[in-house]
Amino acid sequence: MKEKRSAVDSKVIRIQGVLGISAMVMYFYVGYFYLPITVPDDPNMADRIIFTMRWGVIEIIPVALGMITIGLYRNSHPITAGNPLQPDQVSPPEVAVHVRFLTNTVEQVLMHLPGLFVFASYIQPENLKLVPLFSILFFIGRMIYWIGYSISSLYRGLGMHLTITPTLFLLGYSMFCLVHSGANYGIQMD
Repeated sequence: MKEKRSAVDSKVIRIQGVLGISAMVMYFYVGYFYLPITVPDDPNMADRIIFTMRWGVIEIIPVALGMITIGLYRNSHPITAGNPLQPDQVSPPEVAVHVRFLTNTVEQVLMHLPGLFVFASYIQPENLKLVPLFSILFFIGRMIYWIGYSISSLYRGLGMHLTITPTLFLLGYSMFCLVHSGANYGIQMD
């Protein structure tokens, strides 16, 4: 039977959503106009991809931290930690939240990084400073999600908003540019 949310739970979720959107607006404003982010001068498509790839490494850190956390737990509790090769076996609660964090983070990375690469290929060169801002926000969002989820599933909303909203923006903007400008945009055709 599905658990029914209380009015207080619904309010907490709405507050996290409003906080997430507000924090993102302030973050991007301050980051874009006040942080000393350097971007390549007159970048070609390869420069854009390399620049994005280098900043994208930050987005893999939560995956690595999740893997390390789960590995350390399983190493110190080999009998009770559960077998990752048997998906029908339920992990104990102490490790289950980390497994769910890791699974969700891998899913998020698989959507966010390709969106970031396509986004970087379409934006104007001076706007490439958005790439590190998106990567850093992804990292911060995943860490907030993990901490909140470790406390209670009710408190994962802020981190989820800080991750999924920018990802959906990247994917939406990339699809718009693909339809509007075409797949050959910025590529020199011989």
